[in-house]
Amino acid sequence: MGFQGLTVAVTGSRRASEQAELISKLGGVPYVAPTVGIEVQDEADFQTEGLVHKIVGREFDYAVFMTGPGVYRLISTAQKLGLEGELVEVLNRIFVVARSHKPQKVLERYEVRVDLVPSDNTSEGIAAEMANLDLQGKGVAILWYGESQTVLRETLERGGAKVFEAMAYMYSLELKERGAEVLAAVGFKSIPPENRKILQLIDDLIKRKIHIITFTSPPSARNLFRFAEAHGLDGDLRRCLNEDILVVAVGPPTRRAIEESGVAADVMPDVYKLGPMMRAAIDYLIRDLSRTPKRALGKVEIGTEGDERG
Repeated sequence: MGFQGLTVAVTGSRRASEQAELISKLGGVPYVAPTVGIEVQDEADFQTEGLVHKIVGREFDYAVFMTGPGVYRLISTAQKLGLEGELVEVLNRIFVVARSHKPQKVLERYEVRVDLVPSDNTSEGIAAEMANLDLQGKGVAILWYGESQTVLRETLERGGAKVFEAMAYMYSLELKERGAEVLAAVGFKSIPPENRKILQLIDDLIKRKIHIITFTSPPSARNLFRFAEAHGLDGDLRRCLNEDILVVAVGPPTRRAIEESGVAADVMPDVYKLGPMMRAAIDYLIRDLSRTPKRALGKVEIGTEGDERG
């Protein structure tokens, strides 16, 4: 079985087109309204340049890369500084951690060896695996996405490490030109957020025209609620999500962001990736729909024939 004609909202930007295609393949109706973009500000340039100089200056024993776009930003910044060769050479002398296979692929494109890709690609998962390494007195660089997670830094510091953090870009309610260029450089077909579409998304949620909403990053959830609050619609939005609409989170940090906004996340996959997230939503429909309090789904007849999940 699949989504059987249910309308599924997509709030991510980077892989919105890919997710929409998957929803259609699974028998659903995609509703694409990204609530998050990225922008490259002067502060991000300053932090990335500082990280290049510190790596080349051999200040680190470990380097942690959280995203493919972040790796691209680091390498392209080194190119502009005339330090790409030195940067790659030093990275191949230290222990390199990639949060997932996405930053791993970009690192390997630039001939940087990756020593660790954690099986749990959350900050908590990285922290747990790195806690087993020799950290006492060692320098660790972390290149974040648009926000940091304190659990990783705190775990490393408890192990005796000296931690330096930098942001490659910032999350935003817009996807400006430089941000779009970064995403395109690593193969993301991004769809920019638009205020008009976000407001329409909130209105359609409140009117129960959407059955399922998916969140693939903490900012995608936070931005939706902040936007609703700015328009005096946050109470109605929380009510409809808690009472009527299936709320799906890709992983623990995203689930926490949803719950911090006063909404319960109904579904989260065991593997924190896009495909498993969509399969977990369908599994919920098969297993739990008969006893779910979600009224928007209560009238939907879900069978078990014709599973095309692939």
